[in-house]
Amino acid sequence: MGVEAILDREHRRSFQIRLTEQGYATVDAAMTQHTANVTALLAAGLTPRELTTLDALARKLLHHLSTAAR
Repeated sequence: MGVEAILDREHRRSFQIRLTEQGYATVDAAMTQHTANVTALLAAGLTPRELTTLDALARKLLHHLSTAAR
């Protein structure tokens, strides 16, 4: 199994859930495949210059979203 539940010592009706080594490996494999899929989709129709522009805009948007959430 990829997760384990541990009884919370402070709140006895609660559990802490965390990934096991197998869980981390599963997430890592899924993210690697997802990144490869996104890269292939973007590379199919955009020029290198357009990819650079898209990267810059995505970084700007993510920065805005992360600071707005605070």
